[in-house]
Amino acid sequence: MPLLVDTHETPSFSGMPGVLWAYRFDATGHAEAVDAESIAFDPLLASCPSPGWLWLHLNLSDARSAQLVARLPLDEDARGTLLSHDTHVSLQLDDEAAHGVLVDWPHQRGVDLGMETGLRGDDGLGWVHFALTPRLLVTARRQALRSVETTRRQVGAGTRMASPVRLLEAVVDHFADVVERTTDGLAERLDRIEDRVLADSIGEERRDLALLRHQAVRLHRPLTAMRRVLKQFEQRHPADEHELLPAVSRLTQRFDDLDGDVSTLQERARLLQDEVAAKLAERTNRHLYVLSMITALLLPPSLVVGVFGMNLQGLPFERSAHGVALALMLGGASSLAVYLVLRRMGVARST
Repeated sequence: MPLLVDTHETPSFSGMPGVLWAYRFDATGHAEAVDAESIAFDPLLASCPSPGWLWLHLNLSDARSAQLVARLPLDEDARGTLLSHDTHVSLQLDDEAAHGVLVDWPHQRGVDLGMETGLRGDDGLGWVHFALTPRLLVTARRQALRSVETTRRQVGAGTRMASPVRLLEAVVDHFADVVERTTDGLAERLDRIEDRVLADSIGEERRDLALLRHQAVRLHRPLTAMRRVLKQFEQRHPADEHELLPAVSRLTQRFDDLDGDVSTLQERARLLQDEVAAKLAERTNRHLYVLSMITALLLPPSLVVGVFGMNLQGLPFERSAHGVALALMLGGASSLAVYLVLRRMGVARST
């Protein structure tokens, strides 16, 4: 059973329902914001000069966006990609149209993007659905996304985008920028932990390393997915088949470098965690050694005290005026004798 109702049977809407923003780009790549509520798609496309193109960003949480997607000059596969609930990375090329799903980081409303140098501990994943033709780029999402929002602000500030491919590449580049900044931040944290471990000042390093490794894994998973899909796309299509291929090659190289950095970070954290565990085990063994030595040295005096505490007739030193002192000397001598025996056996020597 289809999930979408027939758009021909639903009431029409004015403007472009479900569009969060729309930009019209001229031949030089300069963008002009368009009021999506006051103009329909066909007049908007007709008003765009031939070398120019459009960028539409849809809110998939708005049920009306399906009606607009049905009117876009896209094939059925591209429309299905835009409206799908897929949560995995994909990239397809059909004739001159490309479509797919890319990963991104969620953006919290009201948070200054300029102050977000990296990921927070509770950041999850978001998904950018897109369809691309020579004159149109359509992106869609179900929650606010950081890279898309950053790109929109750049475009609104006057940054020129020569083509839809360049704009899509900018979105992915911003995703990679966040990964790079987060990796740099994790590397600095790891350096500080390593300095404390080498200085034998171990406190909460095990917990800090566990959190760091968890964040590194969260970075590694989307990077691996992006690298795999981009490499497969390169292998399936010749370099001169579509203008998207050079951008994919550049992004693949960057994701390879980032994935190498994250993998190095994971390996360093794992080795450092092993070293922390070894140092803690050594410290525990040292404490157990001291405790064992104390126990061994106190056992003979405890035996002496036990003998003299039996309160029976015929105990040594019972009628001596210096009995207590002699008993204490006997207990001390027994401890000394045990210590000498352990040292001769090599047990009491310092490690």
